[in-house]
Amino acid sequence: MRRRWLAVLGMLLPLALLQGCWDIRDIDNRMLVAALGISMVDEKGVKIWVRFPLPHSQLGIGSGNKDFLSASERGETATDALDRLRARMPKYLDLSQTRAVFVERRLAEAKGIYGCLDFVVRDRMLPINAIFTLIEGDMEPLFQRPNPSGELSGVYTRLFFERYAGGTPQKNKVALWEVFSRHYNPLQESLVPLLVRDESFQFNLKGNAYFVNDKMVGWLTPEETLIYELVTNRMTPFEIETAGGANVKVETSKAQVRTGWAGGKPDIHIRIRVTMKLMDTSHASPLSSRKIEEEVNKLLEARSVGVFAKTQAKGSDVFGFGNRYRSSLPPGRYREWAALYKQASIALKVESNMRNVGLKLLQE
Repeated sequence: MRRRWLAVLGMLLPLALLQGCWDIRDIDNRMLVAALGISMVDEKGVKIWVRFPLPHSQLGIGSGNKDFLSASERGETATDALDRLRARMPKYLDLSQTRAVFVERRLAEAKGIYGCLDFVVRDRMLPINAIFTLIEGDMEPLFQRPNPSGELSGVYTRLFFERYAGGTPQKNKVALWEVFSRHYNPLQESLVPLLVRDESFQFNLKGNAYFVNDKMVGWLTPEETLIYELVTNRMTPFEIETAGGANVKVETSKAQVRTGWAGGKPDIHIRIRVTMKLMDTSHASPLSSRKIEEEVNKLLEARSVGVFAKTQAKGSDVFGFGNRYRSSLPPGRYREWAALYKQASIALKVESNMRNVGLKLLQE
């Protein structure tokens, strides 16, 4: 009998070392934020927008005809606005499942993006892989309008940028962690997608905004963004270029960047090798493969001149050339890179290769 009680006691003692769940909030008591927006109210305040997916009951009650709930709140800072929003909510505000973060263009130009997002680093509320983008115009329709293709809140935005769905090289998918890493890197600036409202879909790509000292100073068109993708080796297939009346698909690309100094100024030479496939050509005036390659080379090289001129005029090195000068620049001069980039000599050379022209009908 005594041995039996000792055995029972031996099994119960380890239970005292187990931790309970007294401080855990059940999923039923959470409201999961799928999309977060931050817009500017005035010089001293901001407005927070949140969108929650609503679960559907098998009984058909509770959510009505909508699959989401939107809310907004004003505050002096983003943290203040979130605190005010929590005071209104019946459940816990959970930001850990946020899929997309939108910041109004006016706010990015006037105040910068880091000041309204520093709570992300301090409290680690949001996942660092959330999609980050700017939005032009009123943010209310973006959070009040149902997704036209039926996806849940937050999923629509991720599909818009992901390569396995609607993503293209011009859209330039940027995660939240990339924005913060470049904010703390004086040798490279951020290039962030800029969206506008679309009548048929939620939004459309206007271009990609570039920054200086955390503030938006300009933007590249979707066509100009292709140069950024090529130089940074982020290029993916299914990008179509039109040159000399022919449509080609860029399949692969490889950029080689050689950096140095010339007369005390950065000297940068870029060589890009592009492989492509012929998609369509003019039957009225067909071009040879060699002629199409030359036209593509001229098109990309001429476009790169404009892209480098725009970014150099503002001192915004979105390509990360400054990272290649870490060994030749002392850390105390890293902050001077924006001025050095304005004076840099940049030359880009494109070598294209047509690997597949398909079948052609021979004229007799």
